[in-house]
Amino acid sequence: MDFDFKELSNDSDIVDRLREFIVSVDEIQEILKFIENPEFYQQLSNMEKIKFNLLMSFSMNSLFWMYLRAEGIDPMNHQIKAENERLKESMARAKQIHDRNTKMPRINKDVAKRFIKHELWDPKSKSENLVENIKEAKDN
Repeated sequence: MDFDFKELSNDSDIVDRLREFIVSVDEIQEILKFIENPEFYQQLSNMEKIKFNLLMSFSMNSLFWMYLRAEGIDPMNHQIKAENERLKESMARAKQIHDRNTKMPRINKDVAKRFIKHELWDPKSKSENLVENIKEAKDN
């Protein structure tokens, strides 16, 4: 797709930037088409769905942020800033939950009970073994 930049065609820097922008917009449109597929979303686990939804929300807010900048509106004084902060907090919370579920060690109580039952010494058997060892030592 080739555009007629008319009076801007003499400025190669602006033309190059506009072409890069057009390519980026086309790539975003392709990604959004891929995302529309409901089968893709259904295949995700719950944690992946949370990450996906947060990513999509943050991406859309970022695109809106760029739109505001392109329109000459200061996004720092707009509600979008508060929304982005809320999404960042949600992302941090999702990461915290993910880390807690994956990095924190868990104890299997049944295994621990079996381990304690079978591996710890029994005072009677140890004392009996000690008495036998003492008797054997005296005999030698």
